[in-house]
Amino acid sequence: MGTGRPVTGRRDPRVVRSRERVLAAAVALVAEKGMSGATIEAVAARSGVAKTTIYRQWPHQAALVLEAFRGAAPDAPAADSGSLRDDLVGLLGGLADALTSGPAALLMAALLDAAGRDADFAELHAQEARRRHRPVLAVMELGLANGELPADADLDELLDRLAGPVFHRRFVSGLPLDRRFVEHVVDTVLAAP
Repeated sequence: MGTGRPVTGRRDPRVVRSRERVLAAAVALVAEKGMSGATIEAVAARSGVAKTTIYRQWPHQAALVLEAFRGAAPDAPAADSGSLRDDLVGLLGGLADALTSGPAALLMAALLDAAGRDADFAELHAQEARRRHRPVLAVMELGLANGELPADADLDELLDRLAGPVFHRRFVSGLPLDRRFVEHVVDTVLAAP
């Protein structure tokens, strides 16, 4: 006979469904109305999940939206093909895809805007940026070890030179952000002294 308590290591399916509804509502609201439209109250109304339940999982709007963002823009897969260029093209191509299709494209714009206006979002954005930089930095560290990059290469600067044009294309110029462009960026950065 059960005690009514969940078994350790297993999640209550009702909790899982509630979380999924809340995160989906947060993504939809940010995409439709921006960060200001994705309040806890609005997410509760859209998802049908009580505010108190939401607050038990996420202490504030920024935490909720960041988790929703992470779900909409999953981590880049680990890359180690043996070719720095190919790995960078794959990682940057994944970034370009995420920024041009699906909910991550709208969420990123809203998150960048919110980070400029709110300290909680700024800190969460900084944490998220560091997390998303790790796969690219790991690939470049392999490139250093394999002699594909100069021993004195500044990896943070290289990361900026790689990602900067992708973000510029997506959020500023509006020009096509396709694989050909990504390959051009990678080749130009790797060829630079």
